[in-house]
Amino acid sequence: MPYPRTFLSAAVLLTVLACQSEPRAPTPPAFGAAFSNLPLPPRPELVSRSGSADALQLTLHTPVEPDRVADYYRQALTQGKWRLVSDTKSADGSTALYAEHDGPPLWVRIWSTKDRPGTMVQLTGAVVPRDSTKNRKPSDSSVTGSTTPRS
Repeated sequence: MPYPRTFLSAAVLLTVLACQSEPRAPTPPAFGAAFSNLPLPPRPELVSRSGSADALQLTLHTPVEPDRVADYYRQALTQGKWRLVSDTKSADGSTALYAEHDGPPLWVRIWSTKDRPGTMVQLTGAVVPRDSTKNRKPSDSSVTGSTTPRS
């Protein structure tokens, strides 16, 4: 009987095709690509890790109070090649910091916990493509250093 064999072959083929058509979650970037230089809070404990194709997010718990953790990050993100670009305090009491350096940018969110003593810290790093215009040479048609109109 060829019918059961044909039916089984068709079922396997459809299953394989269906599996290949399912959307797959994007693979988060490698840790080093998203966080090339990552300052961790004192005595961190990893709570969760998530990400997308171009960003990675770590949520940590530290037993240190929120104000001390915020001060730690303010100091860490103003040393070396770090530049603290933004430092805001929300109405809910959380602190949000944004910093840049020669590697990927870093977003830091700090808030107190209700269920246990200490502080939650959310670190988000993004993989930023290299700027293709940085090394671009001016074209021959551009005029540099001249304010006199051409005749």
